[in-house]
Amino acid sequence: MKILNDSIYINTKDRLSQFELNNCIYELMINISKSYKKIAVICIGTDRSTGDSYGPLVGYMLSKYTLYEFDLYGTIHEPVHALTLEKTVQRINPEETLIIAIDSSVGYSEYVGFIGVKYGSISPGSGVGKKLPSIGDIAISGIVAISGLAPLLMLQSASLGMVYTMAEKTTRAITYSLYKQQIEKRKSMPVEISV
Repeated sequence: MKILNDSIYINTKDRLSQFELNNCIYELMINISKSYKKIAVICIGTDRSTGDSYGPLVGYMLSKYTLYEFDLYGTIHEPVHALTLEKTVQRINPEETLIIAIDSSVGYSEYVGFIGVKYGSISPGSGVGKKLPSIGDIAISGIVAISGLAPLLMLQSASLGMVYTMAEKTTRAITYSLYKQQIEKRKSMPVEISV
């Protein structure tokens, strides 16, 4: 685990990475200074590029977990990308919703394979020179390729195995956090005793 510019970076190759990611996301969720009634997870990207499929893969995996209470936007079947992001953002009420935004990113070569987590928004497409609306109260970024002269080419040549592993670990961490939060909510509810 490394801390840089208010972000926590977890190396998915480390043996304890799942444990660290679970705890990190859960701690951010329960300590955020925002009151909210619901949670939305927005998974940004497209399945047309290996590196950019990190978000939609997380969305697809999360779509299997109907047990938890959250709104999900962005899967491999219904992606949220440059053409659909603005319309998707309009469907979410930011005043009463905790928004967890997930997207792939490019970075330094020594950080490829890391997942960055922080309070604040994601600026989708910024690594490849696009200007799109920022979104999120908690940002989760999977660093899938090296930034540099040809970031789009680097995204397309990212390892599918690495991206898939990152998506699996992110999905497990989010479902862990949703589970823990629901358990805590149930514990705090008053118990009705019928006589």
